[in-house]
Amino acid sequence: MDHEPNLRSEHSEVRAFVLFRNTTVRVVDVYWVNYSSKLIHYTTLQPRAECTVNTYVTHPWVFKDKQSDERMCVGHQPVYMPEPWYISSYSAGRLIRKEVNIHFPVRTLKENCLWRIVSLLADAEGSALWELEIPRMLIQELAVRKRNKARKT
Repeated sequence: MDHEPNLRSEHSEVRAFVLFRNTTVRVVDVYWVNYSSKLIHYTTLQPRAECTVNTYVTHPWVFKDKQSDERMCVGHQPVYMPEPWYISSYSAGRLIRKEVNIHFPVRTLKENCLWRIVSLLADAEGSALWELEIPRMLIQELAVRKRNKARKT
């Protein structure tokens, strides 16, 4: 499983109205986490695109880079839990949707480099990793990441 096994939607009657905005330059897949803890693809957002969602406060949402499968964040968190509709403000008597900006996770330089190498070698054979002139420990980490990515596609 690619996320927390206890993360799942629960039944709720409290609605939430959100506007997901992709603030990255990457294509991002938006997933709803269902009642069985499975990721259900909701939509794909192009760079700078947005979508409106009517959901519930106990329904988690997850965002992933379409190419690398890397988790994106909302408010520096890997999971978005909606707020109740009545927390949002009103303008001219109309409810304003909660604006939720999807952004890159904060990563170390090492993590940035590993993600970039995996994306560059996405279509290469497994042996291409071992031809890189980098420490064996990094090659092994890259192999695991590439294997995990291949399993998800």
